[in-house]
Amino acid sequence: MKLVIARGSADYVGRLAAHLPSASRLRLVKADGSVSIYADDRAYKPLMWMSSSSA
Repeated sequence: MKLVIARGSADYVGRLAAHLPSASRLRLVKADGSVSIYADDRAYKPLMWMSSSSA
């Protein structure tokens, strides 16, 4: 698992489209390839997530 805290934006296009504007965010990258992005004020619930492509 990798934890990355950085300032940036995120865009996702799939079944639904989502845009997160530039802000300080926690990115959690798990060993299975899944990614979760959290806000600093709501860290218990991810704002955006993607499961691994092998699932």
